[in-house]
Formats: sequence, C-alpha cells, structure tokens
Amino acid sequence: MIKRIQVSNYKSLGPNTIINFDKELTVFVGQNGSGKSNIVDMFRFISDAMKIGLEGAITKRHGIKTIRRWSSGHPLIISFKIDLKNKDIQGTYEFEITSHKIHEYAVKSEKAYVILNDQHFHYHVNNQEWKDKPKGLNPHLSPLNLALPLISGDERFKPLEEALRNMAVYHIYPETLREPQKYDPNKPMEEYGNNWVSILKDQDEESWKPELLSGLGKLTGEIDDIEIKQVSGYLLARFRHGQRGKSNKSKWFEATQESDGTLRIAGIITALLQSPPLSVMGIEEPELTIHPGAIPLLFDFINQATKNSQVILTTHSPELLDCIEPRNIRVVERSDQISYVKEMAKDQKDIVKKGLLTLGEIHRTQGITSGQMEMALS
Repeated sequence: MIKRIQVSNYKSLGPNTIINFDKELTVFVGQNGSGKSNIVDMFRFISDAMKIGLEGAITKRHGIKTIRRWSSGHPLIISFKIDLKNKDIQGTYEFEITSHKIHEYAVKSEKAYVILNDQHFHYHVNNQEWKDKPKGLNPHLSPLNLALPLISGDERFKPLEEALRNMAVYHIYPETLREPQKYDPNKPMEEYGNNWVSILKDQDEESWKPELLSGLGKLTGEIDDIEIKQVSGYLLARFRHGQRGKSNKSKWFEATQESDGTLRIAGIITALLQSPPLSVMGIEEPELTIHPGAIPLLFDFINQATKNSQVILTTHSPELLDCIEPRNIRVVERSDQISYVKEMAKDQKDIVKKGLLTLGEIHRTQGITSGQMEMALS
C-alpha cells in the first residue's frame, strides 16, 4: 500500500507536492486540465522504471522534457519519495533525476530503506557512486537507470521492487476491446485493454465469469453467458444475449457488435478481477460511456477490488461521487501552470456528514474544492 508520495516537478506537479493516500480507495477530482492524469501517470512511470528501466520509462514518454515541469530558468530536478507498507514490507524509496552535460538526464541520487521480517536494510547512491552499499552487492551503476531493478533479485529488496512494479493504471477504450486480439501471455492487463481477452483466457473461469456475467446481466438485462473463442490465430470474446423464459431465442454476439458501455464495463471488471491482484490499480474516469444508472453497479466491483488492491480513481461523475466517502477525496487544483493536491474543504465534508448535500450534489452545484463553500444553504 502506498501511504504517501512526495513528488517534485513531474509534469505539472510543483515542488514538494505531498499526496496522502487512503489504504483502500483514493479519488482525485478537479477541473479539466488540473493535473489529475499527471498524478495517476506517476504510478505508470514508477512501475515502468522497474519493468523496462528508467531510460525506457522516459523514452516511452518521448524524453525528459515531456515529463519535467516547464521552467523559464534552469532545468528542474524531478524527484519522488514513496512511503509504503503492506503485509510483506514497510519502507521508503526515493530518487532524483537531474540535468546532465552529456546525457539528456542523470540519476542524481537514490535511496531505499526497508523493514522486512523485523530487519532493517538500506542503501544510498549519489552521482553513480555507492555511498551506502548493501552487503554482498556491487552492481555497475548507470547515470541513466536506477539501482533498485539491478538488485531486485536480492531477497532483501525484492518485495520493494515487486510492490512498485506491480502497479497499473487503466484507461479502457471500447474500440481496443472490440478488435480481435493475438494471444498475449504477459501480465497484468495492459493500460488500454489490448490483452483483456488473454487475461480472461488464462484465468480459471470461476475467478471471473460469475462476477462478470452478474455485472453485464444487470447492466443489459440480457447477457447471460460469455465465451472466449480462438479463430485464425486470434482470440474473440462473444456474449450471449438471452430472453427470459425463451432459451431458444438466445443469440451470440461478438465484441464488435456490443455497445461502448457494455465493453467498457467488461474491460474494467476484467481489470478489477485479474489474478494475481495488483498492489495499486488506477482507473481514469471509469464513468466514461457508461449510463449514469449503471455507475453504482460499477462501484460495487471497484469497492470489492479494494479488498485485494489499493484503488485510485479520477472522476467527474456526480453519480460515482455519491458512492464515495469524503475522506477518500483529494482535490487537484492548478494555478500558474502548477498542480496542487489538497484535502477536500472541511465545510464541504461537514455538509455531506450532516446530510445537507451529497458529494455528487456539491460537485454539480459549485464543485468540490479545497476552499470555503460560498453557497448558502437553507
């Protein structure tokens, strides 16, 4: 579980921005362009740095200039400090990325502090030199990559690397789910759902099929079965639409024939039910293309997933906000091109607590903010 992140100058985020996370569910709200997507992309970036290396993570985002907050002065230092705790590990991991005369960037410093089985382990790298080296380890240090992935095979630091690697953020596109897909054994499910059918194929049906059918059945009133078919080297998802009391009237439809809302819910539920579960799972605007009346149903699945994963959402949906507690809300605001993350205003929390307005109603009327609510309540 990520308890807290202190970040500086990543995309629109300002210096020493502190974000506290709920152990189960954290929901970011704010106006378009406030920086919500930049916050959830932090998790993608950190996970990518563990999977494909820091150099790969930066290249994937088209270079250091695209992820470093713009400044009219000297290039800014990007930094992360992550506090985490779960049943296996407790610790802190931090690193700084700075400018470099030869390279596009360089790792300025990196530190890890881990408590594992009541034992303490740590290391410190500064300017590609070991200042505090783990006993028995001496990998070559590169200015372009982090040390943690290099030493992740060591049992002392493996749980830390796995916790950071095992994070994913989803922005499900129905068109991606609609297309036939080549089998992909890689886990977890990809950001846009490119391998969602492979995820279902590789899991025991009992781990996903009853729940997925329950959700789709309630959503459509018709879908009562789903199957994964292999055709000409591609995997296809097919949905059976039945008519109550008329089993002979049932008809199978391929994903290409399903609505955007049906496919998006299928993709999100697949992400939520995938096994093994992710340490952190983010979903950007889960309400998109979904009928407002189906949002509480979708939230039931999100809430269920918090038992196995820490879940992070961004949303503009009043219907979704009506399902959420004020303590889970973080407000993202932007001023002078810098994004700030704050707690929801106390007076707004009190209004919800007293039952005067719901979170969704506050969002509709004036917007959830970190400041005083100016609207008079009778």
